[in-house]
Amino acid sequence: MSPSGLGRFSTVPSLSRPSCCPCFLGQVNMPELALLRFVVLDDDYIGDDFIGQYSVAFECLQPGYRNVPLLGLVGDPLPHTSLFVHVAVTNRRGGGKAQRRGLSVRRVGRRGRDHVTLRHTSIKVVDETFKTAGGALKEAAELRDDAQSTTASFKEQCGLPTVAKLKQCIQSLATRLQSPEGPLGATMVLREGYPCLEPLANLSEPTRKLLSAYDTMIAAQKQLIENADAVQERIAQVQREGMDFHEDLSRLGEKDGLKGRKLCKAVESFTWNITVLKGQSDLLRGAKVDSLDALRQLALACEACGLASSSSSSSSSSSSANSSSSTFSAAELHYSTHSLSGRRSSTHGNGRI
Repeated sequence: MSPSGLGRFSTVPSLSRPSCCPCFLGQVNMPELALLRFVVLDDDYIGDDFIGQYSVAFECLQPGYRNVPLLGLVGDPLPHTSLFVHVAVTNRRGGGKAQRRGLSVRRVGRRGRDHVTLRHTSIKVVDETFKTAGGALKEAAELRDDAQSTTASFKEQCGLPTVAKLKQCIQSLATRLQSPEGPLGATMVLREGYPCLEPLANLSEPTRKLLSAYDTMIAAQKQLIENADAVQERIAQVQREGMDFHEDLSRLGEKDGLKGRKLCKAVESFTWNITVLKGQSDLLRGAKVDSLDALRQLALACEACGLASSSSSSSSSSSSANSSSSTFSAAELHYSTHSLSGRRSSTHGNGRI
């Protein structure tokens, strides 16, 4: 929160319930890290003016009228003591349309995306090799961005912040799908191992938009999972070909007329390119693992909320002592276990110079 955003209430005298004038906190620069602290002080104090306090994360603020419980100096609750406040978050000073919770950074369209690029080394044979990685790097960035942005959009449609778990989103979705007659308005089916939701009744427009956001998220996760390995291999291949020039880099630079500072600059650019290729490959590998885990969370959450259809359930033997409590097997969920330590711990072809 910016220093200019610090506010102070002025009290209106009252015998039993003092009231306060409006207080405007100003601009919040980083909502994800901001804390809002309420402090009640005594104007007519002797020795210590502290009465009570309470702190809350900005992302946890709920708009509207709220009761804020007051705590003591060491965090002990003060009985029968609270503040009655009205919370309103706007997108600019002095008013404006309220921001959607959980989104502090505006997302841009596909054309406005930026992806990491490789540097020009001025060594012809090396630059021609690195040039072939441009398309793969762009595709890797788009696969990751699509998966992240569609997941954030789905959480936004559920009315939850981006830090919320997918299980919370499914729970929110299940409450909206509950019909007055009893049965839910949609069911989960496994299509090619991906948990999809099929409507079973006429739904309201907001609920249809929510299901559409869910389908878009699943499609983005599917694209990432099915294409990540091929894109990662293309990036890794360019990295391996680039490392073949490492031992002869100085000779190749001198052959192309590079000396002194220009040759040092070429070596720095070469090191940067190898590091970028390794980093983007690791990021894509980690994104695929995260997507597989997200599918598993979604399917298990749908099952827990009663959204799983009987046709999608796998019949497990009741006599098996080691049978899983989950209805869905790992193979059905298009989910396979991965070692989390293997995401970025590989030392093969790490591009160290």
